[in-house]
Parts: sequence; C-alpha cells; structure tokens
Amino acid sequence: MNFSSWIMLEDPIDDTSRKEVGKLIQLFLLIIPIVAIVLAIVNFILGLTEIALTTLVVPLVCGISLLFLVRGFTNMSIVIIVSTLIVTTTISCVLGNGIHETGIIIFPVIVIFSSIVMNVRGILITTIAVTLCLALLVFGEMYGLFPSQQVPEARIVDLAVVLSVTIVHIFITYSFSKISKDSLNRVKAELATQERLRGEIAENLTAKSELLRLVHHRVKNNLLLINSLIELETYGTPKAKSELSEIIESIHTIARAHDPLYHTEDYKQVEIRPYLEKLIVTFSQSARFENVKSDLQDGLLFHEKALLLGIILQKILNRIGTSDITKIQISLKVKKDDFKLEVSSRELGDFPQSHKSLIKLLAEQLEAKLTIKPTKIVISFRSEAAD
Repeated sequence: MNFSSWIMLEDPIDDTSRKEVGKLIQLFLLIIPIVAIVLAIVNFILGLTEIALTTLVVPLVCGISLLFLVRGFTNMSIVIIVSTLIVTTTISCVLGNGIHETGIIIFPVIVIFSSIVMNVRGILITTIAVTLCLALLVFGEMYGLFPSQQVPEARIVDLAVVLSVTIVHIFITYSFSKISKDSLNRVKAELATQERLRGEIAENLTAKSELLRLVHHRVKNNLLLINSLIELETYGTPKAKSELSEIIESIHTIARAHDPLYHTEDYKQVEIRPYLEKLIVTFSQSARFENVKSDLQDGLLFHEKALLLGIILQKILNRIGTSDITKIQISLKVKKDDFKLEVSSRELGDFPQSHKSLIKLLAEQLEAKLTIKPTKIVISFRSEAAD
C-alpha cells in the first residue's frame, strides 16, 4: 500500500473540487517559498546565518513538491511539504532560540493543516512527529543538548514568522472552506436533480407498466376472440370443429399464459403452478377425464418459457384425451432454477411420430431435455437460458 495514500484523505467529492484543491496546493507551494525567502533575508540581516540557510531549504523542497503535484502525485507532494515544515521548524528553533514563539505558532498550524488534507492516521502521525520535535526542543534546551541562544533580534524573526504563518493559514483555511461549501452545494443540486429524475422515471415506469398490463389483457381477449370466431365458423359442422379442436385448445393455452400477467406486478414471470393447474382442470373437464393426479411445486418462469411448457403439456394431454388411458400422474419438481415436468401412466404407450416431432420442436425452443418412454414423458430445463 502506498504510504502517502494511506495517510491522506480520499479524493474530493467531484472532479471540480479535485481541480480546485490542486490549484490551491499549487498556490500554497508558491506562497511558502516567498515567505521563506523573506525570512531568510531577515535572518541574514540580523546575523542569524544558520537559520537563514535552513530556511532557504524550504523553497527547494517546495519546488520538488510542486513537481510531484504537476505530475499528478498530490498525496506525495503534501507529505513532502508537511515533513519539510516540521523538520525546518525544529532546526530553526534549535539554531535560533530554543523553543520560542516561532515553534509555538508553526507546529500547531502544521497540525491544523494536516487535519484539512489528511485522514485520522495522517493527523495522528503528524501530531506524534510534532510532539516529539517539541519534546526535543524542551528537553534539549533543559539538559544542554544544544545551547540556548538568547538573541534579542530573534524576536523580530518571531514576529515576522507569526504574522506570515497566520496570514497563510487564514488564507488556506478560508480557501478549503469555500471549496467544501461549493462542493456541498453541487452535491445538493445533484441530489435534487436525481430526485426529480427518479420521480420522472417512477411516473414513466407506472405508465409503461399499466400499458404492458393492458397489452397482456388485450392479447388474451384477442386470442379468445379468435377462438370464438373459429367456433362460430365451425358451428353446425362437427367434422371441421373436431379437426380444429386442438388448435382451439392451443389458443386457449396461450391466452391463459397472458392472464396471470394482467393480475400481477411482475410482467415478465408467471407463477407456473396455478397456470398448469388451470390447464389440467380445463383438460379434465373438456375430456370428462376425472382420474388425473397432479403434484405441482411452486416456481416462477419467464412468460415465454411458461407458454412453451403449457403448450407441450397441452399437446401431451390432447394425445392422451384421444386414447383409452384412464389414469395419469402429472408432477412438477422445482429446485432453484431447475424445473422437471413428468407425465406418467402405465397405459401411456407410444406417441405418433407427428406428435413426437412437434413436442421435440417445442422442447428445443424451451432449451429442455426431452425423454419419451412408453410409461412417461419427462421435460427437464432451467428457468434461465443456458450459458
């Protein structure tokens, strides 16, 4: 893990804030060298050559930090400048006048600055470093690790440092506050826009859902109308009606698949158990067939697959209805996405080739595995399309 990323705050809320923070840091890295050079000149004039030379290190480090910043390494740039401020302040205090006003004002400002741009870990590390440096100054002067130079002229330097650091700190704090406020206003505006769009989407979704519901209802009614027309056309002609009976039943099966979609909030999936139960009951009544046992589990199927499964079952039952079979067992087992429909009877016998071909074609569209045996027919498939 990159250390600078580990201690720095996450990226600003948006790209605009990120750019503004980058410009502010660039300005900060240009102001600090100017202040450092002015302080170095003042120290040279007062004869504090060592402090002046130490202060001149700051512009060099700021230049390196600016180079990192321009190349996109914002975190590394801030880490370098904070570290440099701590080190140069400590050295200046050691070379100047022990722990004087310069250190007292600069060290807290460094911690405050870190609280603006660093996360909790970064603030903690900065605070520990500042505390150790202050301890070095206090105990170093107390136990004679470095001489205490009581230079009256150093008070002028202290005053210049205090004023310049205070002004820079006020400017930086104000700028960060303005960036945060502008960012917050942008976020509020974005949230308001999103809320308005969500309302519009909800209204459109409601309208489209109602339209889709009506479409399914119209499809069902139109299919039933087609059946009624066929029955009217074949009225009084039993032979034609008998030949078209299977087509009429197929249309009924398709219409039943649209009916549950009109009464539900989910316009894509069908509850397969009540759909197949209605189909079986209709078959039993129309064929006057009472000895049908069904064991159907609950499950949801997409409309297209439910429709294909219903037509397959309807074709099987129509074939059974024309035979002498007296007992039928129909079961549907559902396990997660796996569906298994089984129609069995001891008297099932062999299906005509035309029925077999039609059922196989429908099973292929269902992407199902079809097994036809003398005593049972098994259709196994997944509720979702195979990968």
